[in-house]
Amino acid sequence: MRRTIWDAVTSFFGPSKNNARFAELLQQLAGVAVECAAHFKKTGGRDLQAIVDFEHKADRIVDDIHELLDDAFILRFDIPDSMELTDELDNVIDGMRKVAIHLDIYHAQIDQLKPDARELIEIGEKMINAVQGLAAMFSEPRLQLAKVREGANAIDASESDADKIVAQAERRLVAEYSPAQANHLEFLAWQKLYQLLEQVTDDANHCARLILSLARKEA
Repeated sequence: MRRTIWDAVTSFFGPSKNNARFAELLQQLAGVAVECAAHFKKTGGRDLQAIVDFEHKADRIVDDIHELLDDAFILRFDIPDSMELTDELDNVIDGMRKVAIHLDIYHAQIDQLKPDARELIEIGEKMINAVQGLAAMFSEPRLQLAKVREGANAIDASESDADKIVAQAERRLVAEYSPAQANHLEFLAWQKLYQLLEQVTDDANHCARLILSLARKEA
């Protein structure tokens, strides 16, 4: 079995509590994202205050992770990637908040969500749940590269599905709102909504890519 730098460091200094604490906090953050996504889907993004509350809860965990990583002397994970992963998970929750704000502002133009918008919300939730599954692996003695790659590829496939839905939705919007008498404010409201929903899936996919990068560095 290949001996890594981390193996050498731990054999000299002993195991670091920072690793277990980081894994714990990361799972907490992913858990908040999952809870937020479930509520987001249930309410169709219409409960702005609840989403903001989830974001504030996440922010406190993010602060704890930042403090841990800033002060860590021994950590088995790449610290810059770990910091970026933390911030990207926070961005996923922040993205849902931005959707909720958008729906609150344009409630008159977006009365009911179209089926493709609901499908994007469902894909986003699916991806966030999958990211939580990958985050849970940080508590294991070593990230299993093959398993992480499989999960990351599945998340990437979901992102491709989301991209296709957004492209089709934008084509439909152009056709629907092309007439001179069309409500252009409504067009812009829907177009921005699809872009914001797509960003949530982009951020979730980036989380998976970062976890894969960490797994490769540890392999």
